Amino acid sequence: MNLLLDTNILLFISRTRDTDSFVDFINPHNATLYISVASEAEIKSLALKNNWGVKRADILHDFLDGINIVEIGQSYVDIYAEIDAYSQRLNPNFKQYQFDTPRNMGKNDLWIASLAALLGLELITTDNDFDHLHNIFFPVRKILPENFRQFF
Repeated sequence: MNLLLDTNILLFISRTRDTDSFVDFINPHNATLYISVASEAEIKSLALKNNWGVKRADILHDFLDGINIVEIGQSYVDIYAEIDAYSQRLNPNFKQYQFDTPRNMGKNDLWIASLAALLGLELITTDNDFDHLHNIFFPVRKILPENFRQFF
């Protein structure tokens, strides 16, 4: 299965000393990697606001130059609506939910989730923002940040 990287994975990539080893760690089966243009915008905004140094910015730009970046388009709209309504426990296509209270998702996370669902990608993340969508819309693989220590 091909992989979609959440923005927080890009943040870790920008900090690594060895990008190739880091990518091998998160992608041991050499699947095709994707990111959403929403993640690209989000990480570039973080870099600008936090005045990243040249070395860190270069690591990020080199990585982005070699990855598949998918634009947001009309084809996402219906699945975006489905995921947003599901997250709020208001999707009429679902009678039961595996969570008791609504899950408020950021708009960028909704676009990222929509891409994973639309293309059938496994989402790689370090946070809990997509847990309620796991194996409902797409698989989620969460990697704990402490598992990345060897790369810094």
